[in-house]
Amino acid sequence: MTNFWKTLGYRTAMDVLYFSGVHRMLAPLTRGCGLLYMLHRVTPARDEAFQPNAFLEVTPEFLEEVIVDTRAAGVEFVSITEAHRRLVEGDFAGRFAVMTLDDGYQDNLDVALPVFRRHRVPFTVFASSGIADGSCELWWLALERIIAENSAVRIDFEDQRKTVQAGTTAEKDAAYVQLCHWIGYELDEHAQRRAIRALARDAGLDLRALCRSLAMDWDGLRRLKAEPLATVGAHTVGHHAVARMSEAEARAQMAEDVARHEAELGERPQFFAYPYGGKQAAGARDFAIAADLGFKLAVTTRPGQIFPCHREHLTALPRVSLNGLYQKRRYVELLRGGAPFALYNGFRRLDVA
Repeated sequence: MTNFWKTLGYRTAMDVLYFSGVHRMLAPLTRGCGLLYMLHRVTPARDEAFQPNAFLEVTPEFLEEVIVDTRAAGVEFVSITEAHRRLVEGDFAGRFAVMTLDDGYQDNLDVALPVFRRHRVPFTVFASSGIADGSCELWWLALERIIAENSAVRIDFEDQRKTVQAGTTAEKDAAYVQLCHWIGYELDEHAQRRAIRALARDAGLDLRALCRSLAMDWDGLRRLKAEPLATVGAHTVGHHAVARMSEAEARAQMAEDVARHEAELGERPQFFAYPYGGKQAAGARDFAIAADLGFKLAVTTRPGQIFPCHREHLTALPRVSLNGLYQKRRYVELLRGGAPFALYNGFRRLDVA
C-alpha cells in the first residue's frame, strides 16, 4: 500500500470512529491517566508538492490548538519530571500530558518555544549528540533533498548499480518510498549510513551542512536548557535503531550519548527516547539497558496512553504522535480519548515486549 492510500485509509477509519461517536462511549475504558505527546518539527506550512517527511512536521497553529483543546478537556500539562513522580508515587488523581519533541531541530527553539512560553507548557526535547555535533547523517531528510533536487537518482553503492527516475512528483514519491525502504529496512544500521553518504556524494549534497541547517548545535541546546519550561533528554549518539545493533553497540550508543550531554550541558540526562522507537527499533533488551544506565523514564513511539500499570515499565512508555498528516482537532480528540490505541492494541494497555 502506498503512503497516500495508507494515510487515506487511516483518515477514513478515524473519521468513522469520530463521527459515529463510538470513541466517546469507549472513553471510560480507553482513557489513560496520562499521555505523552510526540512531535519532531514545528514549522510553518510548506507548499511543495513533494514532502515525504511531512508527517514529521506540524504547524505552530496546530500545536496551539492541541494545547488549548487538551487543557479544555481537563488534562494538565506537566514536566516529564513531574510525570515521573506521579507514576512512581501512584498519583493518578488527575490526567496529565507531557510534550516531547525528538531529535533536536532548530525550529524547536525558534518556533515551538514561543508557543510553549505563551501557554506556559513544559516540554522535553530528546536531542541526539551526533545531531548536535553535526556528524549524524539525517538520512531520511537527505534522501528527500536529493530526490527533490534531481530528476534521477544514481545509485552506485556496493552491489547496487542503477538509476531511479525522479522527474515528476509521482516519480519522486515512488523513488522516496523505494529508496527509503532500501536504506531504512533492507540495510543494516552501518550500511545505511554508507549508502546515504554515497548518494549524497554523487548528488553533491553536504550532509554536515544539511544537519547544521536543520538542527540545534550545542549552543542552541544550552539556550534551550536555560529555559525554565524545557528539559533536554538523550537520544543516542548517531540516531540509530538500537534493536538492530548488537547489545554492546546499543549500550554504547546510549552511554556515550549520556556522556556527551553531560560534558556539553553540565548535567547527566535523566530521560531518553529511542530513535524511530517502534518495535523493530527498540525492544525488551533495550528497555533493560536504559534502566541499567539509570534513565528515570524512556519513551518509545509505540502508540498508546499511559496507564497506572506503566509504573512497572518506566523505560518502555508509549506516546501519542502528533502527526503532520493528521492536523485536525477531531483526530487529536480521538487520540486523547484513547479509542484508536485500544482498537490498534486489541484493548491491551501494555505493549512492552
